[in-house]
Amino acid sequence: MAELKGQFFRKNYMAKKRLKKEKFLILICGLPSTGKTTLAKKLAGQINQYILISQNDIRRKMGIKRMPKTQEKVLRAIDRLIAENLLSGLGVICESVNRCSFRRQQIYGVASGCGRRVITLEIVCSEETAKSRILKRQKGDELISDPTDPAVYDRLKTLWQNIGVDFQYPGEDHVAYLQFDSEKNKLKRIIPRKGMREIFNQIEKTLRS
Repeated sequence: MAELKGQFFRKNYMAKKRLKKEKFLILICGLPSTGKTTLAKKLAGQINQYILISQNDIRRKMGIKRMPKTQEKVLRAIDRLIAENLLSGLGVICESVNRCSFRRQQIYGVASGCGRRVITLEIVCSEETAKSRILKRQKGDELISDPTDPAVYDRLKTLWQNIGVDFQYPGEDHVAYLQFDSEKNKLKRIIPRKGMREIFNQIEKTLRS
């Protein structure tokens, strides 16, 4: 299955690359208050022809307040939007905690099916800084609110699956891995891929500005 998936991806990727400048799926992951949402909006505002898909925004539009009972419905809507926009020729920036390796690999599969490569961008900062940011948050709208209790950070931290796990399986050679420390303003290119230097430079310049 992984071999067939790789063959399908390479065929579609090379065909699209010949036609136009390559667009990517930038998958933004990280624990609460590391800076994901702020930096995702920054990237979407600075990199041309990329649209932002945020899980919280999707939940607002669908009128869904609580998960996980409705989680599958939300995730399928996100996958559909990713595919529609990638197939239309746009790049996509998708932002959420994305704590689970299985879920991240589902998204990689969506991109692969569209003949696109993925840049997984993990946003990090110290636990102390993240919890300080959480305590300073103001209440959001009645439908969706970012956590204002540091205990949420602790819970998600225990559930977090390291992104390095994603690369222990075959068939993910179309996925790169970057890590940005929002506290130190520093980008690490942990798993780079050939032909991605230009977009890496764009991402780094935007995040650090």
